[in-house]
Amino acid sequence: MNVLFRTDASVAIGSGHVMRCLALAHALCKLGAHCDFACRITAGHLADVIRSQSFNVLPLPELLTTQAADATATLAGLTQNYTLLVVDHYALSADYCRQLRARCQHVMQIDDLANRTYDCDLLLDQNLLPNAEQRYSMLVPAQCKVLAGPAYALLREEFYQAYAARNSLKILIGFGGSDEHNLTRLAIEAFTKLKIPGLTADIVIGASNPWHAEIQQLTASLPNTRLHVQCNYMAKLMHQARLMLGGGGASHWERCISALPGLVVTVAGNQQAATAYLDQLGACVWLGQAADMSAEFFAEQLCYYLSQPALLDSMGQTAAGLIPAAAGTPLVVETILKTLNNGHP
Repeated sequence: MNVLFRTDASVAIGSGHVMRCLALAHALCKLGAHCDFACRITAGHLADVIRSQSFNVLPLPELLTTQAADATATLAGLTQNYTLLVVDHYALSADYCRQLRARCQHVMQIDDLANRTYDCDLLLDQNLLPNAEQRYSMLVPAQCKVLAGPAYALLREEFYQAYAARNSLKILIGFGGSDEHNLTRLAIEAFTKLKIPGLTADIVIGASNPWHAEIQQLTASLPNTRLHVQCNYMAKLMHQARLMLGGGGASHWERCISALPGLVVTVAGNQQAATAYLDQLGACVWLGQAADMSAEFFAEQLCYYLSQPALLDSMGQTAAGLIPAAAGTPLVVETILKTLNNGHP
């Protein structure tokens, strides 16, 4: 089985699309699939990260202003046909997928916007919303199977392993791969304001973080902090921490399966609905949008919630209940295989 992933990463887009595609690619490879990636080479791209994980990357031009241009560039670089095309990209929809069907037998689209038409056999939206599946009813072909909700969250294999007990004096800070707003710096400043004896912080940034040097210099002078860059052990850090301060998006589901309470800042408009709903359910605390944050506010929130162990326990248990232990990536792979074997969903 040959699988082609079409996805991008950049300082503005972040790394979430690529990272969840990598999770799926690794799971498919374990079953004998061959996976390639097609990505635009933009500021903050992750082509080197993808290659370091033993996948081929078809580099695409940075400026592809239409779906037709993107499809033409993709097709021009292909040297083989593919059993499955996986598209994880907000700028690509039915027009792109329709053209790629010339070389790709089946199409899967990963999305959470539900704001355009799709030409796919499978559509995956891992966000938790009251009407998740119904949002796509008029946007996908009649034969398309919609996989909706965090039961289909694409998580790396590390999140399905067992870990030691939590450290009640450890927090985790992580605002995604690029952190365009430099919320990490505000969080570090907030950490220095806390007067909790023995409290330590793990701080995670991506390889494409534009503030890398600044953050590295800042944490070097703080003995109770440890900086992790493009780490491949996020699950371990999540299981060790008592509380996480970070962004929304795909990290919601990593936190949930790790039963980790979270103080969440939304850094993009498409993160707000799911984050608000998770807050309503008691699975996290939505602090607001990136533009409204300050070090003082972060410090106040961290101080308050770290002093409420029963509340944190309840939040973690609620979050863990949203993703069944056997669900996520294995369930997505099972559904993909059924679709490919039957010729239809």
